[in-house]
Amino acid sequence: MSIKDYWINEIRSIKEFESISDIEDIELTLLKNEISEVMDDLFIKEATEKGIARREKMLNIQPFADDTLESRRFRVQSRWNDNLPYTYRQLLNKLNNLVGEDGYSITLNHLDFSLLIKINLGQKRMINDVNTVVQNIAPVNLVITVELQYNRHIDLALYTHFQLSSKTHLQLREEVLYS
Repeated sequence: MSIKDYWINEIRSIKEFESISDIEDIELTLLKNEISEVMDDLFIKEATEKGIARREKMLNIQPFADDTLESRRFRVQSRWNDNLPYTYRQLLNKLNNLVGEDGYSITLNHLDFSLLIKINLGQKRMINDVNTVVQNIAPVNLVITVELQYNRHIDLALYTHFQLSSKTHLQLREEVLYS
């Protein structure tokens, strides 16, 4: 839609006003894009590079040079919602928000006072951040282990030997399998 659509018919046909309309349309498009970015920056999951950088500065987070916008969002999200006291249910909600419901498995052993969290290989870069979050949330009397959930034999059994022969044993263990 153009600005001249709002003008009366007599003004629309004047050449000078057509030029004004072209210039104002460009400016209005830029303004619309800026407003859209500001609205996106209100929410961490939709935030632009500029919005995430602002929150990182507020939280004293130093991003890595090769971080993607998604991993930076994850790091900001993990620190943004810190509030006490924590419960097991809050830990699950935090992990669901950060890694996704299918991004981890968790085992709490009440008798041994241990908590084991296995992060899926697709979330490999986020393991340190998950570890930091869990260390801040979990009680100090728990032995906390955060590790990668490596591919198991049962996962590899879905593929033929020919499909797997192009990979090394280390790659079969530690890389995300084919889709």
